[in-house]
Amino acid sequence: MSEKKIEAVNGHALQKVFLSVEDHIAVMTLHNPPVNAADGVVQEEILLLCDYINHEDDIWVCIMHSDIKTFCVGVDIKRFYQSILDKDVTNTQEVYYDGAQALYELRVPLICAVHGHCLGGGVCYPAGADISIAVKGTLFGAPEAKLSVVGGSAHLARILPPQIQRDMSYCGTFITAEELHDKYGGVTMVVDTLEELMPAAMDKARELCRRGPLVLRYLKACMNEQEDFQIHRKDELEVTYTRYMARHADFKEGVSAFLEKREPQYTGQ
Repeated sequence: MSEKKIEAVNGHALQKVFLSVEDHIAVMTLHNPPVNAADGVVQEEILLLCDYINHEDDIWVCIMHSDIKTFCVGVDIKRFYQSILDKDVTNTQEVYYDGAQALYELRVPLICAVHGHCLGGGVCYPAGADISIAVKGTLFGAPEAKLSVVGGSAHLARILPPQIQRDMSYCGTFITAEELHDKYGGVTMVVDTLEELMPAAMDKARELCRRGPLVLRYLKACMNEQEDFQIHRKDELEVTYTRYMARHADFKEGVSAFLEKREPQYTGQ
């Protein structure tokens, strides 16, 4: 079957997240230079493409990857800061989680092919995937607390033991793909080079396709219901506690300091 490129969905011309389909495998490509920050367009297009995939019986497996230097550094902080000024933090955060939830609940298996940096909200994508493959040296991290943001802990808990996850969340530390794989089983496979990444992801997708589409869909739905991930409840808690944090001056200070590349001066207010 020849490759089909999806250029628009529901009248929306795709700008930063693209989709191609060939041999029952959909490839979703993140392309928002320089570092794939998940801005409003990225979030909207992920939602649109998840809905598209869910209504296409010809798609049996989906791969998500980046075609630039890094996978995803999470929510666009400049946009997030503007939401503080606009007093719209809750809506901004909820839209991001809608996309992360849509990927987790995609009706076909999702394979995330990760390289470079996978940070903050960007971790939600492979952490919510069925299978993740990463290049050696890829850095995973949850720096939200350094910005006074409550977030990321729900998805991190799916790929890390509780005390390791809490340490990362409190401290904002990073972990390499190989450590995540070897110590905690938080990624499925590690490859040595970027050149090996997509071939490995395609090989895995083809292996899944040999099972046929129906068992993949039913098995994924079954495993999602069996899993005690409680994604909606946990994400709603992160939105709620970020709303509490947004009442304080320290919240604005944390994000401002990040954008101004300086150490934050917290007052406990």
